[in-house]
Amino acid sequence: MKLLATMVALLSVCVSSFAGEKSVELKSPFYRPHYNARKANTAKPHDVGDAVIVNAASYEPGISPGGLATIFGDDLTTVTGVVYAYANPLPDELADVQVFVSGIPAPIYGIAYAGGQDQISIQVPYDAPTGHNAAEIQVVDNGTTVADFFTDSFTEDPGIFTYDDNIAIAEASDFSLIGLDNPAIPGEALVLYVTGLGPLSSDPPLVDGYGSPTSAPFATTVDPFEVILDNEECDVFFSGLAPGFVGLYQINFYVPADAASGNLQIYIQSTYANSGIAMLPVQ
Repeated sequence: MKLLATMVALLSVCVSSFAGEKSVELKSPFYRPHYNARKANTAKPHDVGDAVIVNAASYEPGISPGGLATIFGDDLTTVTGVVYAYANPLPDELADVQVFVSGIPAPIYGIAYAGGQDQISIQVPYDAPTGHNAAEIQVVDNGTTVADFFTDSFTEDPGIFTYDDNIAIAEASDFSLIGLDNPAIPGEALVLYVTGLGPLSSDPPLVDGYGSPTSAPFATTVDPFEVILDNEECDVFFSGLAPGFVGLYQINFYVPADAASGNLQIYIQSTYANSGIAMLPVQ
């Protein structure tokens, strides 16, 4: 549970029961191209200035329906510290701030002023359009539109959440956080926390802002995802939304029994898209 509390804080500041009959529709596919030369997942928040929206895990520009995103910019809100939603469902207005994605209210995780810029962490609505410059992002503060811009929206845009020196946020079989002082064990089952894995299968249908199912049937990705650790494909046995969370995906996999010892490179991919590289300490 300590790890899950940490995730809430990371998602809120990014320094990262059901109702209705709304369902996820499969839209015309639009994928961020596979990285030809894989790069470390070390993108940083953007300079103060015009507003930009990025994947909450990778900080790559753009959004993915259902996933988590963060807006960075100057003079977006009057918040001077950090405000968390701490609610289920997440509100679509927090501290007098609203975000709209192509006219659809976006659930808000948290708002912060840090590093000289405003940050707003949201779940991208499931019905957001996809395509090049297809999504219009509007930020409203106290009834006034303070930002209005367009961004690419990707069907899948996988990103791995990391901490410290690009260490992947992964949970061990005893629910502890994998790290330099708690490396993964070869053969062990891990939970890797990610976002942007695209369309989901769920019954009942998923609703913006509501936590995902906490019991079977869970919300699973339509496309299968692979975990590549130290250039070796891992055995994946679940990819979908993290139970009880909004917009946070997880991939459950086994560390290969023959995995080397050390800080190993890890990334995820589907047929259509892949993440940047993170590090996973292994015993």
